[in-house]
Amino acid sequence: HQQQQQQPQQQLSQPQPQHRQRQPQQQPQQQLAGMVVNSGVNGSGTITPIKELSQYGGSKFKIKARVVLKGDVRKFANARGDGQFFKVDLADASGEIAGTFFGRAVDIFYTMVQQGQVYTFSRGAVKAANPRFDRTPLCITFEEHSVIEPVPDSDGLPGLKFDCQPLCDIDSKEVNSQVDVRAIIVSVSEPHTFISKKSNKELTKQELGLWDNSGIGGSTCTEVTFWGAQNATFSVGSVILAKNARVSEWNGAKSLNSPATFELDRDEPQASSLKAHFEDYRKRNGLPVARVRGSNGARRTIAECREEDMHLALPPPPGQPFEAGAPRSVHNHVVLGTVTFLPLDRMPCYPACPELVESSRGSSTGEPAAKRQCAKKLTQEGPGFWACMNGHTCSQPNYRYICRAGIADATGSLEIQLYDSAAEPLFGCPANEIARLWELRETDDASAKRLQEITARVTFRQSCLRLSAKKEVWQEEERVRYGVNEGS
Repeated sequence: HQQQQQQPQQQLSQPQPQHRQRQPQQQPQQQLAGMVVNSGVNGSGTITPIKELSQYGGSKFKIKARVVLKGDVRKFANARGDGQFFKVDLADASGEIAGTFFGRAVDIFYTMVQQGQVYTFSRGAVKAANPRFDRTPLCITFEEHSVIEPVPDSDGLPGLKFDCQPLCDIDSKEVNSQVDVRAIIVSVSEPHTFISKKSNKELTKQELGLWDNSGIGGSTCTEVTFWGAQNATFSVGSVILAKNARVSEWNGAKSLNSPATFELDRDEPQASSLKAHFEDYRKRNGLPVARVRGSNGARRTIAECREEDMHLALPPPPGQPFEAGAPRSVHNHVVLGTVTFLPLDRMPCYPACPELVESSRGSSTGEPAAKRQCAKKLTQEGPGFWACMNGHTCSQPNYRYICRAGIADATGSLEIQLYDSAAEPLFGCPANEIARLWELRETDDASAKRLQEITARVTFRQSCLRLSAKKEVWQEEERVRYGVNEGS
């Protein structure tokens, strides 16, 4: 009754001992990426199309599919203890299906299974999917004894597809459902690190304002929040394709969270058309301002902002948890005001170090750490030689905006701080251009005139600004500091 085991179909690069028997209860071995894992227990050798899979068919199936999406490793804890999992989306010519790897299967398969590559999959359990986490009706659960083999990409299997929904439909979507969107980036916040009240862990998030030409008046805005450090550089005016973004709700306003993956400025007719609509809208109405989470997007007067911000509290020291029930340390506002002054006694930007460094907010999943710009202020130490306090040197700095300005409406005035991502849409040009004109303003009349035109564009005009109000201690006195997150 002894069953003869099958030999791996893929030949390894190094000679292997022949006729080596594996005991039935022996644990699966993890091998290098690109090599067969758990070979010899495939079950049926017949390839089953994904659309023919059934939760009543057991584990005796074998599919050939492309990994069109691969998520990060996530940790969890429940009554049975700590665990881990990661998710994939698999596709063949007949359709798509979600897959989830649990426990030791994460250790065995996470490095081997790569997004975009083609494999055969068998010895998994087909189950009804959870609509909160999966977009397909069925899901395959993979355990440590599942079988996955890399195969040649010779059948033209489909790649990553986006089933994009208009932004105006997000309010009608169920919370925790997933959507794909195609939109213009209209604002980019700086990454923000904070201590979670719920988990008491340090988290990093970055918010983008999105726009498309759907809805009443051909204009709809929303926000998408990314968690953790991002390798990509987001720019206002770029087209983003976001896959499997989760619909969330806060204070009655819906927005998007944690896309599984995204692409920027894909070369496609839909992106070109959306950009054309955006430029036309911008010429007629200015830069759209995405609604602000926590304020329901309602505009407020400066007097209303000041009154509300009287109740702000100082944030706890780094590493200390937020006190339950304590006053908030940050308020968000949308204000329509006129920029009344923009001090030009100094250049409104600074020479920033362009060196790419490892982010301190890197991924905890074992993937390479994300890179970010050093951005420390550079000092010129000689012709074509700049250095920052971190010891980096370069021949040419990358300038970034940093300046203050004053805004006013019929009820009062505020002093605001402008930083790079929020200042560029208001100035209408990169900080490098401002720096170039500033250096030439005393010797070149055309440069001086152009600089005056740019600064005049900012001042004495109404701007819709998204502000963050934070309390801080300055020269032993408490004050509220207002920063601009986005504006038009």
